[in-house]
Amino acid sequence: MPTRIEQYQKRVLDKSLPLSEKVVEAFYRYPRHLCVPEYTVAEAYSDHPLLLWNKPPFLSTISQPSFVLKILDMMNLQQGHRVFELGSGSGWNTAMLAYLVGETGKVVSVEVIPELAVRAQKYLEQNKIFNALVKLGDGFEGDTSEAPYDRVIFTAGSAEFPNILFDQLKVGGLMVFVRENDLGYDFLELIEKQENGKPLILQTIPCSFVSVIRKSAGDTDASPA
Repeated sequence: MPTRIEQYQKRVLDKSLPLSEKVVEAFYRYPRHLCVPEYTVAEAYSDHPLLLWNKPPFLSTISQPSFVLKILDMMNLQQGHRVFELGSGSGWNTAMLAYLVGETGKVVSVEVIPELAVRAQKYLEQNKIFNALVKLGDGFEGDTSEAPYDRVIFTAGSAEFPNILFDQLKVGGLMVFVRENDLGYDFLELIEKQENGKPLILQTIPCSFVSVIRKSAGDTDASPA
């Protein structure tokens, strides 16, 4: 008989399928409930966002799990890819990104909320994930340390397009960008960087994310002292 946790996990996967085998492996490799110990196991696998931080001016959530897995799948991540992530949150998505790009890949995740940056980095260290690093700062500006990137992923919404960050994306690379509009809802866009350096929108999905906070917090990693 499957355990209660396995039953919860299967429900999430059933809502997410079809998914690549590697994304499913990443989901099981880094169980969601271990990233949010402040919630019950049932809450951790409920298919809706959970609040991580709500102290003005900062607001952060861990996104709906089935949607997170679908995004990872649409990114078509490969071994050796270099990935930039805006918004580290709990570190769950960062860990799965690191698994999908393998030991030869690299994930740079930038988080604007100091407490969450430390939390995410601790999670990576506890799980011996050495091909990902959480930095404290304004992710909207990107990070040139591992640029150019094969993939860029936003975990927060913005009405402004991140031109500086897009410049750090390889030609042929993919960006997952959450675009806000004046109507009060968001669209997740899968964008390819063309040979001429211009963005080409490949796919658009309605969604809802918290907004990007443009507050620089320095350019240091979040490794605990």
